[in-house]
Order: sequence, then C-alpha cells, then structure tokens
Amino acid sequence: MKKIAMTFFILSVLLIALCACATLAQGPDDLDIAIRDTSDYLNDNIPQGNKIVILNIQSDYANLSDYIIDELIANAVNDKVFSVVDRAQLETIRMELNFQLSGEVSDDSALSIGRFLGAQTIVSGTISEIGDRYRMRIRALNVETAQVQGQYNRNIAVSKTMTALMRGGRSRNASYGTASASGSRSSGTQPSSDSTASGTAQTRTTPTRTVYRIGDTGPAGGLVFYDKGNNIGGWRYMEAAPVDLGPSPFIAGSPPDSLPRNLKELWDRTEGEGGRGIGKGKYNSEYLMEIAQARGGFNWAVRLCDNYELNGFDDWFLPSRDELNFVYGNLYLQGRGNFRQEQYWSSTTWTDTWGSYRAWYVNFNDGQHDNQNAGQQRRCRPVRQF
Repeated sequence: MKKIAMTFFILSVLLIALCACATLAQGPDDLDIAIRDTSDYLNDNIPQGNKIVILNIQSDYANLSDYIIDELIANAVNDKVFSVVDRAQLETIRMELNFQLSGEVSDDSALSIGRFLGAQTIVSGTISEIGDRYRMRIRALNVETAQVQGQYNRNIAVSKTMTALMRGGRSRNASYGTASASGSRSSGTQPSSDSTASGTAQTRTTPTRTVYRIGDTGPAGGLVFYDKGNNIGGWRYMEAAPVDLGPSPFIAGSPPDSLPRNLKELWDRTEGEGGRGIGKGKYNSEYLMEIAQARGGFNWAVRLCDNYELNGFDDWFLPSRDELNFVYGNLYLQGRGNFRQEQYWSSTTWTDTWGSYRAWYVNFNDGQHDNQNAGQQRRCRPVRQF
C-alpha cells in the first residue's frame, strides 16, 4: 500500500513538473511582447517630454484594439519618457465625434484631434490578419509638421490572449469624418432601414448635418472660408462677413510696457506664434476686447468686429493671422467677398524691442504679411465659427 502511495506521489510530482516545463516552453504571450517592443520603439523615436495621443488601432475586433491601446498607454505612463493623454479624455472625444477606436481615422482628422488636445505626437496603427498570423503596424505622426516620426511593424502569432480578445466576433468598423469625406453639401434627412418585430423592413429617416463647401453662404450670411473637418471644440467651419469694416487703428494709446500688468498679460497672450493659428482669433479678440474696454478703444478694429451683427448673429471677431491667410486664399483669390487690394488687420500682435504696439496684417494686394505700428489705419473683416 505504501509503495502504491509513493508511486502515485512521484507521478503527481512529475506531472506538475511537466506542466510547469510546458508553460515555460510556451514563453510570454506574443501579443504582449509585441506591445512592449512597440513601446520601446516609441520611447526611442519620440522626443522625450512630448505629449502624445494613442488614438486608435484599426482592426476587425474592438476588444483587441482596446487591449493594445490600454497596454500602450499603461507602458507610456510607467516608462515616463513622455506624457500621454488619458484614456478617459480620449473616450470623451470619441463619443463627441462618433468614431470607434477600432475604426479608421484619417491623418488630417488625427492631426486635428492632436492639436485640440495640445499634443505633439499622434500614435495610431492597424492589426490585420495575414494567413495564420497577424501584422501589427504602429505609426507616430508629428502634429505640427505631419511628418512620420517612426513606424514599427511586427508579425504576431495567434496567442491565447488574442484568441480570448477575438472571441466576441468581428466588429463593424466606423470611419471617422465620413460627413466631410463626401465632399458635397447636403441637408434634411436621409433614409435608413429598420426592421419590425415581424421581420418586415421599414424605411425611416434620420437627420443629417449640413455640409458646407468653401465659398458657400454660411448660416449668418457670410462666406465659408475654412473647414477643419470635425466638430472638436464645438465648431467645424468659419465664415467671413460679406463686407469690410474700417479703416481703423488696431489699437491706440500707450505702448504695452506702460500698461497695467494685468492688461500687458492679456496683450502677451495674443502675440506671435501663440496668437497666430487657426482657432486663435476668437480668443485673441476676447483678450483684446478687455484691453479696449479698459482703455476706451471705441474705434479699434477688434471692437468694430465685436460689435458687428448680421442676420441676428453677433458672435463675430477679428481673425488671427493664419485665419486671415485662409480668407485671402479661399475667398479673395477666388474672386469672392468684395475685398480690396489693401492691408487687413489680423488679431495677432507683436511688441517690438522699443515696447511699441505692433500687429500683424495680410496685404490682399500680394498675400504677404508683416507687422506694423498698431496705430495705423487698416481695414478689417469680421469672421465667426460655427
């Protein structure tokens, strides 16, 4: 009896050892290894300290995409090479724009999201089936230049983790930005099909958003000159008023160095690169209006735009320099908008080495821009977002 018990004990030990050896022989999960190697690659190719967005992994399986994104974010947080946008913040953007993390996202849309979130790098990728293996491609894009900072490709064997993640079946991908991709203007409703309990198909209508082309008349009666392709920040398009205002000074009075500290800080927020880009004109105008109200600038360009009203819309402002460049290129050069071959104020400012007020303008005679003393009389053209 003792011999039988001993034999059973030895066999049990051997069985446990064999199972352990089999587990060791199997090694780490191939998917997890690939994700870790991807993180190491990104650490080596994205500048240290950058803020990055790990946006989407296009695949046929939503659970697989979510797993890869979550692991890449966790690695970035733990590695501390660069900062990463939190998944919760990304989810808010996803819900607002109605796209799937496993769906396709165009480069233009991805870069727009990156700029909105204040990131320097966008990371996205795909994972697709190739025979009995999967191919994972991860790419990092520089938000400012749209240049590829790095691309990592890796073949992955189907592992237990992947099998579990794909068990729910294939998901139906949703593309990002499909409304703008059509390139046509539409309104009203579009038909879609639904099924009743008896299985009979019914046609129902769902409202669709109006899509504008450059040069179309906007809701306020202006001319559309810019389309950023998404509704991040609560707006997608910009329209310019149909008439000029002015001529008027940009701003007048004492040089910025004699302004009270709080007003000088407002002026500084509208300066140079910080006040130049798309979407900056509205904020520039808000800051400049505070200065105007404090200094009695009733005829300043920013106040003329702020007081402008057309068809019940009173949310007009003085465009930033980049916004004004789009007005020049998409309206004036196309013969739209009744512009003159003169200089138009932007809301982007400058302070020279002598502490004098200066502001950027665009010359509609040749499209060149420069800054000059803000007391000069120039035209302005109000714009608005919608």
